Amino acid sequence: MKKYLLILITPFILFAQSYMAKVQPYDTFTIYAQASGQIVKLDKSDETTVVNKTLIKLDTSLEQKQLEIYNKQLSLYNKKLKILEDSYKKYITLKGKSQAEKDDKLYVIIELQISIESLKLNIKTLQDTLKKKAILAKDLYIKEFKVNVGDYVSIGTELASTYDISKSKLLVYVSEDDYKDIENKKVLINGKENIATIEKIDKTLDETFVSAHKITLTLKDDDFGKVLKVEFVK
Repeated sequence: MKKYLLILITPFILFAQSYMAKVQPYDTFTIYAQASGQIVKLDKSDETTVVNKTLIKLDTSLEQKQLEIYNKQLSLYNKKLKILEDSYKKYITLKGKSQAEKDDKLYVIIELQISIESLKLNIKTLQDTLKKKAILAKDLYIKEFKVNVGDYVSIGTELASTYDISKSKLLVYVSEDDYKDIENKKVLINGKENIATIEKIDKTLDETFVSAHKITLTLKDDDFGKVLKVEFVK
């Protein structure tokens, strides 16, 4: 009699298998400095809030002065080039001038053109550095700053840890039975449908939970840390 009872109960247990998963931010990442300099803007009150603004700003006074000098140089170089080109056009029409003399004039123009292109590259590099000195946050949850106003940072310095909370996720490690044909199963969250969707299915067994497959679910729930019951049913 006990054997029959076990046969009747076992399928029900497999069908009702459930998992507990914690609501987590969709993504977690660290902001690193992409340029060197002293921090001149950082508001510690942004911690544990969602921000849409310039989060951190590094001092740009030196780069701004250098950029101003480069732009003045470029303007003067372009004026000089225009004069040399106009002069060269007249020079090559003069009789009695050898090809070597004409070439010498042309070489001066070419050297100046090379200097102009090199200066343009310096300006572009400097402008890129200036952009990297202002870190913009868009819909980011700032968990913690790793630096303070006044700190001098170098490239690669860890500045802040942040979360993408545009949506949330659940990581579920399912058995082989639930993994079978999982694409065609309904996802129930606390017994309800249409709350979470399957984003990723790991087809290989997990390295930590060696007999389970990791399933990533996404949902809209900002109650991070809350534990939900997850089921996969036909």
